[in-house]
Amino acid sequence: MSKRKVKKSAILIMGIICFFIIYFISFRAFSGLGQGKGTKIVSTEEKVDTRSLLSQFKNKNKIYISDGNVSNVRMEQEKVQEFRYSFNEFSKIRTPDSYTPVYEGYTDDDIKFSTDLNVFRVYTVNQEEYYKVPVSYKKEFKQILDTSIYTSFDFIKQYKTWKQVTIYFGDETKKVSGWNYDDLASKMVQKRLVGKIQPEKARERSKYKFTINITSDSYQAKVDIMGEDYVKITVNNLISYYEVSNNLFNYIKTDIFKIADSE
Repeated sequence: MSKRKVKKSAILIMGIICFFIIYFISFRAFSGLGQGKGTKIVSTEEKVDTRSLLSQFKNKNKIYISDGNVSNVRMEQEKVQEFRYSFNEFSKIRTPDSYTPVYEGYTDDDIKFSTDLNVFRVYTVNQEEYYKVPVSYKKEFKQILDTSIYTSFDFIKQYKTWKQVTIYFGDETKKVSGWNYDDLASKMVQKRLVGKIQPEKARERSKYKFTINITSDSYQAKVDIMGEDYVKITVNNLISYYEVSNNLFNYIKTDIFKIADSE
């Protein structure tokens, strides 16, 4: 073997040895980082919420409610606030001997609730609490729950439940075809729940007093168009007023009744 080949082999071996020495030193240096002062150990344990379920429930903003006729109607935000306020009337009790819920619902996580208007139950998979609804508050509580369902926009816009839709303007009547239900529903865009004074004044001033009648298997709904910016929803003697987008007014005026802007 020539001296040149031996020299090349020696250089190669020395290079490999140097590489491993440098690698070992670098590994030790970097593995020591973060072990000095101020190093925090990250805990993988989740914090357990020790508050009552009712207290946790009060912080929920998305609430869905059902009764024997309709399911999974999302409460308007103003109704959520009324619902939360109801909890101030409740007092905690033991598990009742018998209980058959009339209303049921859930939040956007794992907390659920139900009530028969005498008892209010809030629960998860692993825990439950029962509260007494005062007799003096029962009627008001039912009103909150019923209006949360039947006069909410989430309910009124469920066009797949509609059987017949008729719109009135004075002596003129227009029947909306089934294939246009989704188009009409898409124009129903609420801004907020309001009191009755402004909407009633707006309807008095308006030249165009439209009314939508919606018939379904389980309810009759009336939507009065209160000028361009408000509606009044009436279902089973329950009433709510909303400020809305003027898209609904314009759609009924222009597309349904073909009224020109100059009229």
